[in-house]
Amino acid sequence: MQIELLIDGKKKIFTAPFVPMLAKRKWLEFEADESLDLDNPTPEQFDEIATVIQKIVFREQFTLEELYWGIPYEQMVKKTFEAVYGFKSSEGTDDDQGNVTREER
Repeated sequence: MQIELLIDGKKKIFTAPFVPMLAKRKWLEFEADESLDLDNPTPEQFDEIATVIQKIVFREQFTLEELYWGIPYEQMVKKTFEAVYGFKSSEGTDDDQGNVTREER
């Protein structure tokens, strides 16, 4: 899995060889937490969600602040979806071409 962040005005690409199963497990914890509304999290809960990408998937190759400042929200949602569900969303963007969607599996 790769993620591209804008850091200090420069595009930087970070790579994770695979997405650990811990990312999915953490997501299942979020879904089971009745105090957490995934569609409308508190700022603290949003930080916890973002750490799935920052700490678990990319193993702290960048800071949470660099993640927040370096990627558009929509792209962050797509990367979280990719990490948790194991495939890219089918919403058409150039970087999604050639990937198998859930419906195609």
